[in-house]
Amino acid sequence: MDDSQSTEAQTDDEQTADQQSANQQSAGQATENQPSAQPASRQLGALLQGAAPQGRPLVVVGIGGSAGALDGYERFFLSLPVDSGMAFVVVPHLDPRHRGLMPEILQRCTSMPVAQVGDGVRVQPDHVYVIPPGHSLSIMNGTLLLEDLELAQGRVIDSFFESLARDQGENAVGVILSGMGSDGTRGIQAIKESFGLALVQDPASAEYPSMPRSAAATGLANDVLPAEDLAPRLYSFVTRSRSLHAQDFMDEDGRPSAPLQKILRLVRVRTGHDFTRYKRSTLVRRIDRRMKAHRTEDISDYLRLLQDSKDEVDGLFSDFTINVTSFFRDVDAFDELKAQLRRTILTHKQDLENMRVWVAGCSTGEEAYSVAMVLHELGEELAGERAFKVQLFATDIDKEALDRARYGLYPRDISYVVSPARLERYFQLHEGGYQVRPEIRNMVVFAQHNTYGDPPFTRLDLLCCRNMLIYLSAELQAQIMSVFQYALRPGGLLFLGASETAGTERDAFHALDARWKIYARGDGPPAPLTLEHSVAGAGAGLRRETGWSRLPAQQSSHPGALMQQAQTTLLAHYAPPSVVINPDGEILLVNGPTGHYLELPLGKTLTNAFEMVRDGLRYELPAAVQQALTEGGEVVRPNLRVETGPRTRVIDLIVRPLPGAQPHLLVLFREHGGESEGPPPERTDQVRLMERELQRSRESLQANIEDMAVSVEELRSTNEELQTSNEELQSSNEELTTSKEELQSLNEELITINAEHQRVIYELAQANNDMKNLLDSAGIATVFLGNDLTIKRFTPRITRVINLMTVDLGRPITDISANLRYENLTRDISRVLETLETLEIQVQTHGGQWYLMRISPYRTADNFIDGVVVAFTNVDVIKGMERQMRDALAYAEGVLNSMQDPLLVLDAGARVVSANRALHHLLQMGAQQVNGADLYALAHGVFDQPELRARLGEVIASGQPLSNFVIDLNVPQHGARRMKTEANPVSGHDGQYALTLFKMEDVTEVLHRAATEGEDFGG
Repeated sequence: MDDSQSTEAQTDDEQTADQQSANQQSAGQATENQPSAQPASRQLGALLQGAAPQGRPLVVVGIGGSAGALDGYERFFLSLPVDSGMAFVVVPHLDPRHRGLMPEILQRCTSMPVAQVGDGVRVQPDHVYVIPPGHSLSIMNGTLLLEDLELAQGRVIDSFFESLARDQGENAVGVILSGMGSDGTRGIQAIKESFGLALVQDPASAEYPSMPRSAAATGLANDVLPAEDLAPRLYSFVTRSRSLHAQDFMDEDGRPSAPLQKILRLVRVRTGHDFTRYKRSTLVRRIDRRMKAHRTEDISDYLRLLQDSKDEVDGLFSDFTINVTSFFRDVDAFDELKAQLRRTILTHKQDLENMRVWVAGCSTGEEAYSVAMVLHELGEELAGERAFKVQLFATDIDKEALDRARYGLYPRDISYVVSPARLERYFQLHEGGYQVRPEIRNMVVFAQHNTYGDPPFTRLDLLCCRNMLIYLSAELQAQIMSVFQYALRPGGLLFLGASETAGTERDAFHALDARWKIYARGDGPPAPLTLEHSVAGAGAGLRRETGWSRLPAQQSSHPGALMQQAQTTLLAHYAPPSVVINPDGEILLVNGPTGHYLELPLGKTLTNAFEMVRDGLRYELPAAVQQALTEGGEVVRPNLRVETGPRTRVIDLIVRPLPGAQPHLLVLFREHGGESEGPPPERTDQVRLMERELQRSRESLQANIEDMAVSVEELRSTNEELQTSNEELQSSNEELTTSKEELQSLNEELITINAEHQRVIYELAQANNDMKNLLDSAGIATVFLGNDLTIKRFTPRITRVINLMTVDLGRPITDISANLRYENLTRDISRVLETLETLEIQVQTHGGQWYLMRISPYRTADNFIDGVVVAFTNVDVIKGMERQMRDALAYAEGVLNSMQDPLLVLDAGARVVSANRALHHLLQMGAQQVNGADLYALAHGVFDQPELRARLGEVIASGQPLSNFVIDLNVPQHGARRMKTEANPVSGHDGQYALTLFKMEDVTEVLHRAATEGEDFGG
């Protein structure tokens, strides 16, 4: 993680469902236009929404693959344990022109409900959702949203996985099964970037291996297994009893616990990289992932696994250094970087020859190549104004990632983020994907490098370190920022990730773009480097390779082990007199006669070789030891003269580092020959010896001067750190003041919201009072029922019909007795809920009162059904009027039937309203045939006479009566008859003539007698 590029994703917000989706989850809901019959999958979807358990799934699992490779889906779901608490969203490649059969197919493989996704469906645990054809899919706050297929640009799986990573964070799981192409690869990267799980089917077991092969090639998958093994592994990941937390690795005093220190020490010994100053929560999350992968609950068991398995240490190291990156990550950020580089080159680089760039934490190289392409484009665009070369250093601590970066071969799906113009200009298409062209590859030098442990690159014009600092502690971030300031030229650009900042170093950097975190280094002197960089930096790489570091003498190895190491080395070199010392000169082991070269001074007992060495070696031995420690190899000082009383010995001083985890050195004294006696050496030899001693003194003095300079720099650095701490305290005080102001602002907003709520409550209370008074004043007995027939509300008048009290609210209506002579009330209410058709019927109470009962569906403002309304309207008055009308009709009918002459009652259209029995007898027709018939159509048109039509029309129109009008009728079974008629209008209460009384008298016999007797009868 030291040099990886990733962004912490937090998804702790509580998920809330859309109101419409929540309404759809109520039992018995329906809309007015809901069809009576639905496809099986949609009915099942409605069932899911209505009966799903109210809870959040442990994780949301996105499953991508080809719709044609059903074998992988079937093996996955058949191997999945039941009641996992997970939600599954299947996103296959579907033909938009055909109806999807995936829900029906998957339902055969699992006991979980399987449904096609509807827009706005909230995911529930132990449910499977399948994307419908012709759509792309996203998720927000745990709710699935259907989108236009074109928005996914042909990568439906990537689109959903990226949305899933943003929404669920570490609770997101991506599963790639058999399929063609490389869809899903970028989605896997997004999920891993948000600390989710990535599982890939083994390409060897896939029917179409290209999709899982592309995903597995990223190296980010937690496991690559056959489909039937992926489900149990996923279950073991998710259902582990508990997850680790940062507090699990903290002592009571807040310091790292012993297990965490042991784990980090094992990683350091194995890889040479120290992670102790990384964020504790990040380290714990990675350790927890590895423990879940091995189904380990106890940290002690996992520690033993690390001690026994070097591969697991390497795997944990790889998890610590997550290599998640991409080309032109945040395109707008690179556009702004290019603009700032152009401005810097044109403004500050009048005689620019080399553009020095350092990309720290380059991972697999995408970021470094992106910067190289931007600089190459700038070089071409500014060729007429500025000519410069580019030296671009890209570093990381992960050797495997660097190897991939050096090769420069990337999958085809980079076309998803790299523009077509850049793809054609800077990449070559190979069978395995796109490879960076040599002109860009040659611009970048990749090197294994620790950003805070190795000496930095210097005199930089641009330094890119994106999304790496977020993993480090605040102390280490401040240290690295001082390194960056030291490495950059004045005015050089620092390009950080969107979630990072340059900290409180206001004088060191000033912001050029606050959104994309592009800074320019100030003109002031750089912050001093710590000792780790200024002096020991040159040997940092050596210590990481050999495992050497400075330790106190008390931490030395066991003497027996040291003796064995020393003897092995001595036997290989003929075992001359020798001692084993530590870097401070403390003697650990002695072998052979060393008295000629080391002596004990008077007055005290010493074990330090630097103080015991004789005069001829007093300056040579410390210098040789320091050189051996610095260079990491054997140092030989030949032909040294050692005075041993009257004798002088000529020896070779050899200092050789011993292999091992701790720094020890073997000092050998190898003589050239026997002892020499006689006079002392010639003067020239003495002068030469004095010159050599003077040179060693000068070197020692120079070393002391450098040590003093280092100490001064350390004191200066400490002072600056104190100033920084003071600024941080001031900044904290300012933040507290800002927080106070924000709290005051928030309090004012809460007061405003409270006032708005009070107003809304008042309006709701007023509306409630208005509705109550309206219902009470309407005089209609009303009861409101829910979908389950429970009583929600009723008006006071309902007690005359149904025996209700206030305590009955919430009880089913079936538990209450009704004061009605009607036994089908419950059946009618249920029928209205099913058919959504209003029902009206007259019912009578046991007291004899009549009511009009109206049962209608209860519709919400969104046109959803939420129960029924049963209203009873008193119709006693109407019933009385009906009785009076029936009595009046019976009376009128009796009067008419009492008359011996035929009589008809006509309406304004000359239709028969009523007729007496005499007319029925005359025409030989029943009442049903006569009533409502047209007068002129009766008895085959016996009354259809033009003159009669004219006379009756005048009576109806003018209201003038007609009398003594004789007509001839050819009556069936009576033959020709002469009738004297009268027509009298009958006026209503409003004075209008609505009816006409048409009376006939048979005068056939009378006229015959008159004609016989010679009488004249006027017509």
